[in-house]
Amino acid sequence: MKKMILIGVGALALVGISVGASLFLTGVLAPEPQVAAAVEAEPEPEEVFYYNVQPEFVVNFQGKTRMKFLMIEMVVATTDEKVLPILSDHDPEVRNSLLMLLAEQDSDELKTAEGKQALRDAAMVRIDEVVTKHYRAESVQDIFITRLVMQ
Repeated sequence: MKKMILIGVGALALVGISVGASLFLTGVLAPEPQVAAAVEAEPEPEEVFYYNVQPEFVVNFQGKTRMKFLMIEMVVATTDEKVLPILSDHDPEVRNSLLMLLAEQDSDELKTAEGKQALRDAAMVRIDEVVTKHYRAESVQDIFITRLVMQ
């Protein structure tokens, strides 16, 4: 009877050791430093803040044969939260600069994807100039056109 108990305990110990070794070798029971190093290697994405330039812009500009009308909404993207109050506090300056830019546009160019991209780039430069004047340079990450209507 004692022999059977010893054999049973030995068999259980052998099964436990083999299961533990299998889990360790397959990586299920890998040491924590390897997992932590893999997690630290991934960079965390930066938080993006958005500023809606409101209300939308409505601009008249000269077409080939008659006056044209443009309505456009823009959103400013930044990773620096301190830019949002700068944009809000200096909204009249931002709007004036963008209105002057929009009035210079050509309707035929704005019909193309390249023309819209050029407008986004120019708007980003104008807004970044205002932010640079009152805060610091290169704070604006991107400009998004969220609505554009031309007639």
